[in-house]
Amino acid sequence: MDLTFKTEKKKTGWRYLLFLPKSLRPTALLSIILNVLGLLILLIFYGGLQREVPLFYSLPSDQQLLDKRFLFILPGLATLINAVHLLIARLEKEINYNVLKMFIEITFLLQLLVLVILLRIIIIVS
Repeated sequence: MDLTFKTEKKKTGWRYLLFLPKSLRPTALLSIILNVLGLLILLIFYGGLQREVPLFYSLPSDQQLLDKRFLFILPGLATLINAVHLLIARLEKEINYNVLKMFIEITFLLQLLVLVILLRIIIIVS
């Protein structure tokens, strides 16, 4: 009697963010997508914006306006946040899973907040 076993083939899907646990990878990928989306939205609408845009709403009305080039601060800040948070998640090998989960979710929420701020400014100015 010949016994043969079928070997299971591993799924060869696209692998990303391998330093994170599998359950946290989609959230981290979404934060990267939101970051890129914010930059693309700014690049698409940049030509149609006014020369000066309101960036600092807490200042008096005459100090709120800045040149529209300063809008690139928001995607730059989002990229910096993403890079630093993912670097910390990669370097800290022995971090507690719940702390890492909270850290990645906060990264996602910060990316979402920066995107909403950027969209608000673009909608007000356009």
